[in-house]
Amino acid sequence: MHEALYYTALKNHQVQCHLCPHNCRIKPGAYGDCLVRMNHGGVLLSKVYGKVEAMNLDPVEKKPLYHFFPGHKILSVGTAGCNLRCPFCQNHSLTQGGVTDRQPLHEFSPVELVELAKRTPHNIGLAFTYNEPTVNYEFMLSAAVNAKQEGLHTAMISNGYINPEPLSSLMGMMDAFNIDLKAFNKLFYRKHCQGRLSPVLRTIKQIARSDSHLELTTLVIPGLNDDLQEFEQLCQWIADETGNSTVLHLSRYFPGYRLRLEPTPAETLFRMYDLAKNVLHHVYLGNLFVGDHGDTFCPHCNNKLIERNAYQVHPSGIDASGNCQHCKTNVIKQHLYEHVDS
Repeated sequence: MHEALYYTALKNHQVQCHLCPHNCRIKPGAYGDCLVRMNHGGVLLSKVYGKVEAMNLDPVEKKPLYHFFPGHKILSVGTAGCNLRCPFCQNHSLTQGGVTDRQPLHEFSPVELVELAKRTPHNIGLAFTYNEPTVNYEFMLSAAVNAKQEGLHTAMISNGYINPEPLSSLMGMMDAFNIDLKAFNKLFYRKHCQGRLSPVLRTIKQIARSDSHLELTTLVIPGLNDDLQEFEQLCQWIADETGNSTVLHLSRYFPGYRLRLEPTPAETLFRMYDLAKNVLHHVYLGNLFVGDHGDTFCPHCNNKLIERNAYQVHPSGIDASGNCQHCKTNVIKQHLYEHVDS
C-alpha cells in the first residue's frame, strides 16, 4: 500500500480525496467511489500501487491512437478500479471489482516496470489503460517520470474524470491521451456513468491546450447516445474547443457486462462518420473494419496517407516527418511519428 496524493485530513479520521470530481469523503476503513483508494486511520492509501492486473504489448492503434507513432507497439498495463460505473464497460472484470484478495498478475516498482518496458523488443514505451488509470495515479505518475527519463514514450487511455491539478502534474510526463467522451449529454453521464459531463469536457480542453497529443473516442450505443443532432453538437464542440484536426474515433458497441442491447448498426456509424467529417479532419471507425474508414487522409489534398487493415498499418503516402508526400501538409507532428516500412 502507498499513501495517496491529493487528499486532506478531516475530523474523526475522515479524509477527502481530491483526485477526481467525485471528491469523496471517506470514513476510516472505507473506500472511495473508485473502489481502490482506502482510508486507513486517517491516511488515504492506494491499494493498487504497483499491482498490474493486465499487461500486453499492443499496437498503438488498439488504444486507439492513430496519430501517435503509427504502426508501432506499446507496452500496455492496467490494474483494478474505476471512478465511473458504466453498464457497458468492456473491461468490467478489472474496473468494477475493486480490490480483491487474489494475487495480481505482476507486482512492480515504477523503476522495475520501466526496466521491463526498455527490455521489451519493438516497444516505444508505456500505455496506462484497460481500467481507469486515474485511480492508480501515484504509480502511473512515478512510472511515467521514470519512463521519460529513459527516453520512452507514454500514453494514458482515460475516461477524463480527473481534477485539473492532478491532470496538470501529468501533462509534462504524458505524451499522448485518448479520452473517452461517452456522450454529449449530461443526463447520460448521470444515469449511465454515475458521473458528470462537464469535468470530462474540462479535461479535454486542458489537454488540448498542452503539448500532449490528444485523441477522443465515443462508443456509439443504440438508443442511448446515437441521436444525430446531439452528435453533431458533440462534433461542433470538438471543432470549436480543441480544433478540427482533433482525432475522433467512433467505436461500435457490442453487448456486454450489464447492457444487452443489439450491436450498433453499421449504417448508424457510417452516418455519424459522414456528419463528423463535415467539421473534423480525422474521423475513424472502430470495431468495424470495412472500407477506408480507418485510413488517414490529407485534409488539404485528400491524398491517402496511411492505409489500415485492422491493426496492419501501411504509411505509403506520408513521409518520415509526418507530412503528406503530395502537398507537404503536416498531418502527424514530427516528434510523434516514425516511418514504418510497409
